[in-house]
Amino acid sequence: MRPLAHSLAALSAVTAAPLLLGAMALRRDLRVGLRQRLGLLREPGAGRVWVHGSSVGEALAALRLVDSLRASGRTVFASASTPTGRQMLRSAMPELPSALAPLDHPWCVASAMSRVEPTLLALVETELWPSWIAAAKRRGTPVVVVSGRLSDRSFPRYMRFRRLVQPTLRRIDAVGARTDLDASRFVELGIPESRVAVTGDLKLEPPEGVATLATDLVRALSEVPVIVAGSTHPGEEAPALEALVACEREGLRAALVIAPRHLQRADQLERELATQGRRVRRRSRLDGVPLESGDVLLLDTLGELSAVYAAASVAFVGGTLVPVGGHNLIEPIFAGCPVVFGPHVHNVRVHAELALGSGAGTRVEGTEELASAVIAALRAPDDRRARVLAGQAALAAHRGTAARTTALIDRVLAGG
Repeated sequence: MRPLAHSLAALSAVTAAPLLLGAMALRRDLRVGLRQRLGLLREPGAGRVWVHGSSVGEALAALRLVDSLRASGRTVFASASTPTGRQMLRSAMPELPSALAPLDHPWCVASAMSRVEPTLLALVETELWPSWIAAAKRRGTPVVVVSGRLSDRSFPRYMRFRRLVQPTLRRIDAVGARTDLDASRFVELGIPESRVAVTGDLKLEPPEGVATLATDLVRALSEVPVIVAGSTHPGEEAPALEALVACEREGLRAALVIAPRHLQRADQLERELATQGRRVRRRSRLDGVPLESGDVLLLDTLGELSAVYAAASVAFVGGTLVPVGGHNLIEPIFAGCPVVFGPHVHNVRVHAELALGSGAGTRVEGTEELASAVIAALRAPDDRRARVLAGQAALAAHRGTAARTTALIDRVLAGG
């Protein structure tokens, strides 16, 4: 690092230290894996492709690329920005070397890069970290954005600060964009068109196998139809519970599974649900007794939501009734379950269009419409199955995204 850059890094470290210490005091998740966040990685990585995804959804997408890369003979190192994302990586592939991503400070990323020594850095979706990308380029390490997206919300912000982000964008060797629209947006930001290709959305890549439920979950979910509210945020559990109440008023038997997006909310949710007169069960403390109609199961574990979707009659995906932008809408369809979602889908617009276009998804505006959609799904099992099959057929057209992305990485590594 040049003397001026070294001085600026030192100044930024001193300036940021009080802010970081304050944030760590307030947020436990920032204290987890502090050595890794500082770039002090222990995992072996020399000669590996480093694949990075931000949180759980991006980590799941990254794993599809990891499978393809390893099938082509490459070794891989993976990282995530959040503890839940890292836990997902470790749960799904215990044998895969993985860690928390370093803080985007020149010293932290330089330390991490020198320990991992990757042959290429693959960033999932929109992980455009300036110091990390600069550190890779200083080492001669190519950088590829995979499953690249620029959402309706993020693209105007990038355009507003285009002059500031262009030095980072110019260092990117290639972009594998999700769609033609994403590709055109990367080009508009200043990435040469010759470096941008449409490879598809890793989240839309159909999985090779079907997730299986653990034995105790099979028993717990075996007696009544199941409604799942997945990846929920504050303000979305109450509408899900109201949908269960509406089913009861209609004489329909059902149990509700709630999977909060952030597991640290589980204790609070358990208390809130108990005040509604519900018998609340925790996944982490299942006792082998099947759920009864009206029960609520709180899914307070990672890595099991896909399998729970497969056991459900209908699923609501969160981040859509509140202005978060939505989470993985097609995961339930993969698993064989129709999906319901709210109006806020700007982060998953392509997924929403596919779900609606195939008939496997239903968009609702609020609590009453959510309840109506859930009741309709429970009352018409044959229609429900037909809708899911149509959705799965639409998703089959996206098979090959991981292979196309791997081919792009191979071309960059070959100097093409």
